[in-house]
Amino acid sequence: MKYAKFLLIAIVAFALATSCSKTSGEMTPEEFLKIDSEIYDTDLTPESKEAIVTKYKYTLKQYEDFALKVESDPELKAKIGEIRLKKLRGEQK
Repeated sequence: MKYAKFLLIAIVAFALATSCSKTSGEMTPEEFLKIDSEIYDTDLTPESKEAIVTKYKYTLKQYEDFALKVESDPELKAKIGEIRLKKLRGEQK
């Protein structure tokens, strides 16, 4: 009985821990900028892009979709610009 109770507690703890982990949903503007800056430091081949995007647990399609969204959404584009400006000024690291 003690083992069954311990096993049940372990399963519940594991379920809680994994349910709170980050899912590979839509990326944030900050993550996009990190990925974007790393990509521009490479040779810009699809293989290099894929390697960098995978490092951040996203797919190349997710990155490209977010890049298109930035281009088509003026508010998001402005937010990305503000974050880049803050980084250039050294306000945010």
